[in-house]
Amino acid sequence: AEKAVKRLADDMIVKHLQEGQGEGEKLRLSIWDLGGQEQFFSLHLLVLSRYGVYAVFFDMRNLCSTAPPEAKRESLTYLRFWINSVSASTTTISGGGQGAPIVLIGTHKDKVPSMVEHENISRLIHDEFGVTPVFNASVYPNKEAEVTTGKGQLWFFPVDNVKGLEDPSVAAAMRQIVACVEEEEYIKCKVAFTWMAVLDALKAKDAKAITLGEMEALAADSGMGTTPGLPLEDEVQLMLAHLSGLGVIMHFREASLRNLVILSPVDFLIDPYALIVCNFEIHMEPQHQEVRRQLSREFTRLKTKGIAHKKLLALLWKKFGRSAELEALAVKFGIMVPLLRGDGGGDEDLEYLIPSILGREALPPPVQKVHFVGYLAMADRGTLADWGGCVPAKVVLRQGFLPMGIFSRLLCKCYALRQTVSGG
Repeated sequence: AEKAVKRLADDMIVKHLQEGQGEGEKLRLSIWDLGGQEQFFSLHLLVLSRYGVYAVFFDMRNLCSTAPPEAKRESLTYLRFWINSVSASTTTISGGGQGAPIVLIGTHKDKVPSMVEHENISRLIHDEFGVTPVFNASVYPNKEAEVTTGKGQLWFFPVDNVKGLEDPSVAAAMRQIVACVEEEEYIKCKVAFTWMAVLDALKAKDAKAITLGEMEALAADSGMGTTPGLPLEDEVQLMLAHLSGLGVIMHFREASLRNLVILSPVDFLIDPYALIVCNFEIHMEPQHQEVRRQLSREFTRLKTKGIAHKKLLALLWKKFGRSAELEALAVKFGIMVPLLRGDGGGDEDLEYLIPSILGREALPPPVQKVHFVGYLAMADRGTLADWGGCVPAKVVLRQGFLPMGIFSRLLCKCYALRQTVSGG
């Protein structure tokens, strides 16, 4: 079954990258593949970060001159969604309002080998997206492209999946990704050698998470806590904040989560959450089979109503451990929202609503006539200023998109607020 987020083998990445690097310090990259199921989008928000480079793949057969109009429309919609979603999820005020770098890669060059077609596809992409601030700020061109006049520029890298690394365009794409990383300020940040020693020790541990006490003990063994005027506990908090900011680990200051240090955020969070945020028609893991047998009523309620009982979560997540922390983090990240009970039921009867797996069946028409309809438009501050308080519908149709996972998170916030309103 398709995974929500999958890490590619480090050995393969190092082998492919080292040939293109000089004699200086080697750059080590981790590469993650994001699953394409819509149900996974809310989980992708857990791993999208400003501290990365994003390769967006598309099938050139759907944008070439012989492609049906509907295929072209769907492919452009797909590109618009991912380009804008990556930008929306990685743009930070501290980063100057600029999102993470994006590289577009067109596949199936063995089926679309014509340089004329590549130029037409590049022109189509630029005509469609070149007027948007996101494209101009984040998408990097292919300046090593083979075009009809020799060497030139395309707005994507056409690659041959069959040839792999033997295709010069694949190597060019990898060089561009490395160049994007090397330009980023965050890789130039200097930290204490003792912090690096702690990080090496953490990588050597075969654990997805440890306690704060274990982290402090490891830090002391690595030489931390010797700086005058800076107690070990305070220095550990500074290090945890720095590593969390880079996405290397996760640590939170809330009382319920403060004692937990997540060493592998993807492994710790995505694997258990993908058991409840998935398409149950095509996903049936061993944990699902066990829950179907032991808690058939609760499992049916999860699939049909998007409601997860606490004991169902405990059984699904049994092999992962730390079920209480997983519940707290899922609520914190807006993956699910607790359903408050009016009968004063105990914590063991707690249930959660998971909006991202709710069905899309149309609601019955309202009993009363609708008098007002509201529209919410979201954009960066510069674009909102350009709009001057309103935006033409044709602009929304061409440039508009719904950022990945935002609607399910908004539903969580709305439902949580509704439950706190008197009479809600």
